[in-house]
Amino acid sequence: MIEIASLIVVNLIIAAFIGMIIGYLIGKNSGNTYNPSKNDNNTIDKIEIKSKTSVNPIFRKNSNVDNKPLILSSPRPSGKDKLIKIKGIDLKVEKDLNKLGIFHFNQIASWSNKNCDWIEEFLLLPGIAKKNQWVEQAKILESGKETVYSQKVENADVDVS
Repeated sequence: MIEIASLIVVNLIIAAFIGMIIGYLIGKNSGNTYNPSKNDNNTIDKIEIKSKTSVNPIFRKNSNVDNKPLILSSPRPSGKDKLIKIKGIDLKVEKDLNKLGIFHFNQIASWSNKNCDWIEEFLLLPGIAKKNQWVEQAKILESGKETVYSQKVENADVDVS
């Protein structure tokens, strides 16, 4: 009985050692690197940590996931809509919405007030979606009609950069 118990303990120690080696190798090859950029005086300006893997942005924020709007993993085969036609969405916000999985007017048109709150909190744009009436504009654009603002965007009368 003692022989069996000692063999189990030895096997557990060996397994723990192998696990630590594998964990070390995986951690070492995870892609995190230390790249100091140096100025002319050879002093470190900043520290960059680059990672080959990216984390879904939904998990980076403390927003309530229950109020998250419907998202897609990729745009439809017909292509994504030009969300910059909605007042209050510039190229940066459009890029952030696309990263989040929002590509089409009908996604925005179906948002509730809680979805708007979630987006505003997540993108750090307090009150922008409601103030600029993103949902109402998206409903108009989804139906194929144009808003005054979207016509200005199409005619390049508005700077959306």
